[in-house]
Amino acid sequence: MSADRPGCERLGRSLSIAGILPPDWQTTFDAVDRAQFLPDVMWPWGMTRRASVPIDKTLNPEAWYAATDSDQPIVTQWDDGRHAGTAPGKTATSSSSLPSVVYRLLHELDVDAGMNVLDVGTGTGETAGALTHRCGQGNVTTVEVDPAISRHAKQRLQARGLDPTIAVGDGAAGYRPRAPYHRIFVTFGLHQTPGALIEQTRPGSLIVAPRGTHYSRADAIARLRVTNGTASGHFTAGVEFMKSRAQRRAPVDPRDY
Repeated sequence: MSADRPGCERLGRSLSIAGILPPDWQTTFDAVDRAQFLPDVMWPWGMTRRASVPIDKTLNPEAWYAATDSDQPIVTQWDDGRHAGTAPGKTATSSSSLPSVVYRLLHELDVDAGMNVLDVGTGTGETAGALTHRCGQGNVTTVEVDPAISRHAKQRLQARGLDPTIAVGDGAAGYRPRAPYHRIFVTFGLHQTPGALIEQTRPGSLIVAPRGTHYSRADAIARLRVTNGTASGHFTAGVEFMKSRAQRRAPVDPRDY
């Protein structure tokens, strides 16, 4: 963590006080700096304004770091990469989640050094970096459907000496060459848990994934234990994530019915 970033220090302290960042994750929070994984132009989601506002690091570095060191989601891609310019696009398709959500879910994953972990949805690469720091080099695989996003994440990860296995493809299909996994962590919203992920999870191990419906943007975190080829468990918290591109549909308007 940068010594001249009091905002980052305050964020870590607030997460710790809230019980979201336990002591055994503090070193990962300090080592894997969110700011090192974000693009120069990004769109923080204003929790009070309920809108995304563009911030360019080269034009306003103070605002850029203030947003980075706040517990808020930040959009990093619009419209599956077809978007151009600085105005927000139509549909947010990649983001950096709230740090409080990221570390709450990492805690739910109950992951430790030496475990073989699949991170589904690379995004900025921050989560893959945190898992690599926790589990060790050679123990983490991350899959991203968007080649450009995957390429940028790879550059950021390698620049920090973090080197998970990075693959491009539909994360819903998992990544069989590195299976079976002790843990699978999904970082986008699903409407159903893909069978391929269950098949690639070791018996007795965990899948943590956001689950939702087509009737709302809201998701809930499903913490699933795999036994005898099935996955079952409980919902642990309400969240909202970007939706799986493979399972994404147009929003349902109740007035149509």
